[in-house]
Amino acid sequence: MDERQPLFGGNDEAVKRHEKKEGQRNKLGLLLIVIVILAIVAAVVAVIVTRNESESSTPTTLPSAVKMENIRKHLQAFQEIANNNNNSNLPSRSVLNSYNESAEYVFKTLEEKGFEVTRQYFTIPVNNEGTGNYLRTTFQNVNFNFIEGAEFNVMRYSGNGLASGLLVAPEDKTGCNSTSFVGFPAEAIAFLDYTEECSYYQMAKHASDAGAKAVLIANTESRSSSLPSRSRVTGDDIFSDPLIEIPVLSGSYELNQRLSSMIADTGSLTVNLMANTSNVWATTYNVLASMDRGNKQTMIVVGSHLDSVPAGPGINDNGSGSSVNLELALQFAATGAQPKNNVLFAWWGAEELGLLGSKYFVSSLTEAQRNNISLNLNMDMLGSPNYYRGVYNGSKANPAIRKQSETLRFLLQEDFCSKGLPMVILDFTGRSDYGPFIDDNVLIPAGAVATGADGSKSMAERTAFGGFANAPYDTCYHQLCDNIDNVNFDVLGEMASSVANALQVLMSEDNLQGFLMQETASYLDALKCVLDEKSTIIELDSVSMKMA
Repeated sequence: MDERQPLFGGNDEAVKRHEKKEGQRNKLGLLLIVIVILAIVAAVVAVIVTRNESESSTPTTLPSAVKMENIRKHLQAFQEIANNNNNSNLPSRSVLNSYNESAEYVFKTLEEKGFEVTRQYFTIPVNNEGTGNYLRTTFQNVNFNFIEGAEFNVMRYSGNGLASGLLVAPEDKTGCNSTSFVGFPAEAIAFLDYTEECSYYQMAKHASDAGAKAVLIANTESRSSSLPSRSRVTGDDIFSDPLIEIPVLSGSYELNQRLSSMIADTGSLTVNLMANTSNVWATTYNVLASMDRGNKQTMIVVGSHLDSVPAGPGINDNGSGSSVNLELALQFAATGAQPKNNVLFAWWGAEELGLLGSKYFVSSLTEAQRNNISLNLNMDMLGSPNYYRGVYNGSKANPAIRKQSETLRFLLQEDFCSKGLPMVILDFTGRSDYGPFIDDNVLIPAGAVATGADGSKSMAERTAFGGFANAPYDTCYHQLCDNIDNVNFDVLGEMASSVANALQVLMSEDNLQGFLMQETASYLDALKCVLDEKSTIIELDSVSMKMA
């Protein structure tokens, strides 16, 4: 037996009890330390979560979400689609070339992001212009072969064929009424004067109905341009009005004077002409996309035309506007925008044939549907290389929609003004896809932006924007070279920002109609103040606008 005793007079049981208590105290200390650490971690996590929740509670706006690299990606896709065009030997996205592939790219991209996407089909005539056109005559044994483009043109949608006969002016040389052609000799060629009293189509149709073999409509002093017209000779309703089947030519003012003088000298004049042209009917479509968000009785239509001319890929005209439109739509979806007012994104077909896609959309609306559209925003040619920043002058709209369109003008200007960027105020001509909306028979307010087409830059614009004076805004307008290298990406980004800013404001308005009617005066007064103080505004209503 061990004789040793515990120190301090203890025994084995006491030692065991002591060791047990010490172990319990150590475990309790460790537990307390763990609890404290867990409490600290929980507090840190709570702070992080709260901060993240706070940050995520501030929604991302369209202007901050729109990315230039995405817009560039869409432009590159349109370029590749044009390059792969199998319908002609030219890269093109026109109705008869690769428009459908462009439309399907937009359609599928939107569908993948949850949009309700619709193809709105319509059938139209497509005019194909050939070569070898001529207008000739012989006077006093001298042959005259007039110059196409300078002295005459074959009008778009003219009938095809050869014609030879007396050039005869009816008693009423406007040809605006069927009675203008009473006594008109059969098989003659009608010689008419340009007028604003009726359309080219009405003039040509009356001549055709009277038995004319062809029509020559020549300029007078009243037409601002002395050059022969390139206008379309189509009815008010191109979707149903019959086309003119005889050749229809336009003439310059100088040609009008010369031919009139020849007839006066000899009493009669025979002319020979040829119009090498064809018209085919084609079915195409608009792409319409929306989400079930916002009030559908205060709808905003954001549009851009998607087609190009047959001669080129149309990357500035109008891949630029369509790419911005697509990026706006995709970011609208990605940011989870909850607009107060419903937004319909639209890509129009057949704009280059006369705004036909937007015309069809507007003409197909019921009265109730038309009344549910509060406004249209349009984007056409947003990256011109020798650009201006252009905002269309809604202050010149029809009085019935002037106040609302003026508000849209101010709103589109706001982003430029806040950055001190100069801009041009453009004439509200309706020569792009906002035109059918502001038509006197429709009267939906509109706002639009552009950066220039085939007009020439003035010295004032050169001072404001740089670039080259007396040179086209886009030297590749409607040409093969309108490719991705033709786009000025800096101004394209600025135009995208302007539209994104405007759309963000408009779709967030509780009382959109009141806002458009400028009942929110303090906001608009502040806008005007920004305009006066920070930005150069060039009022150039006469600036050369794109003609579709």
